[in-house]
Amino acid sequence: IIAIWTLVHGAAAYIPAFLQSLGLIKSVDPAAYRLLFWGFGHGAQQVNLAAMVACWYALAALTTGAKPVNEGLSRAAFVLYLIGINLGSIHHLLVDPGLSFHNRVINTSYLMYAATLGSLIHAFSIPAAVEAAQRAKGHTKGLFGWVKNAPWSQPGFSALVISFVGFGFIAGVSGVMMGNVQLNMLIHNTLFVVGHFHSTVVLGTTISFMGLAYYVVPLVARKNLAFPKLAKWQPAIYGFGLVTLIGGMMMAGKLGAPRRSWDMSYESSALSVDLFTGPHMKLATTILGIGAVIAVTGGVLFVLIMIGTIFFGKTVDRPHVGDLAIVAGPTGPVNKVPVPHDAEDFRGTKVLIYVFLAWFVVMFSVGLINLARVKWFVG
Repeated sequence: IIAIWTLVHGAAAYIPAFLQSLGLIKSVDPAAYRLLFWGFGHGAQQVNLAAMVACWYALAALTTGAKPVNEGLSRAAFVLYLIGINLGSIHHLLVDPGLSFHNRVINTSYLMYAATLGSLIHAFSIPAAVEAAQRAKGHTKGLFGWVKNAPWSQPGFSALVISFVGFGFIAGVSGVMMGNVQLNMLIHNTLFVVGHFHSTVVLGTTISFMGLAYYVVPLVARKNLAFPKLAKWQPAIYGFGLVTLIGGMMMAGKLGAPRRSWDMSYESSALSVDLFTGPHMKLATTILGIGAVIAVTGGVLFVLIMIGTIFFGKTVDRPHVGDLAIVAGPTGPVNKVPVPHDAEDFRGTKVLIYVFLAWFVVMFSVGLINLARVKWFVG
């Protein structure tokens, strides 16, 4: 459904623009074009996001045998995505003059939060399912014994955790901040936005797809995974590089680095802007560059592992796809981990959720404090 929505918006934006380029119509209203374009541009990422969440549920099952603690609630969260997620596209237009103030506020401060609620449901459901599965297998010591005894040696599990935590703490929070009509003015069209969508389409979606590939590729190729020891570390290397890269981008964006200018230093501009001589901006861009090198290294390792598996992996009838071998069990799908109904089975997840909500409040508070300190030069 989200994909159809996206394609329709793309056609509505590009077909009139194409006809104008041919001289068949006189003009296209710029405000209407931008509105329709971002229904396409932002909507395309929401397809990735929905697939990413599906990968989270799959990886939780493949690595720990987890089942959703309430499947109906998880399905309802996806329905909330259909209702509210594409409304977030309008954050690209919050500083444009074409939209009314009521339009901005209703879309970003009310209706868009339907999708935020959906994400918060997944934020509880997935770690709760993993915790329940781990406790059902006997890892019941303390609040986080289930985390300590998780299958960290499986690249699919580490990819799940890195994608889930990175998307939640960085992409999710920054996305809601950019969708807020007031806070958006601090970071609109700066490098902060680029950092945000690197945390969504790369730190979130790409790592989750990588994690699933560690199971899908061996099953399709019917070969055992090549370089298994290297595979254990690949998601961590890639994730660390991305977090470093994103941190540098967001820091530079908060300092004023532009998003869409080919000349980030404004060296060729007639304006008297000097952003890149200060130590803070140099530090931010250095962090960005170091993170990029580490992330590219992690990406190259993933490609090497996949190519090695397909062309040089050991051919077997039933590839090893994790400790539980859920997909390639001898009699088909195997999942004997029960779904508990005792609230005590989720007590560790409850603590993690409150930590996440506290982070949410802190980030919003910092944003509002920064906004209050801005000196607007008008006139």
